[in-house]
Amino acid sequence: LQQRHRARCALAQLAEPCRGLLGLLYGSDEAPPYAEIAAQLGMPVGSIGPTRARCLAKLREAMAALR
Repeated sequence: LQQRHRARCALAQLAEPCRGLLGLLYGSDEAPPYAEIAAQLGMPVGSIGPTRARCLAKLREAMAALR
């Protein structure tokens, strides 16, 4: 429960592009297809994976800062 709370707090600290992308990818049981995510966020499909990696790194940093 504490880990979930830290994750939510860390996610709230991220800038909107990351919050939106991570929310779409991990906010439900099944992530929508990359084409749908790309359309919603106005980004190329090929950018989703690299952007996801950068956003997850930022999320890990934010979570580490909350310890």
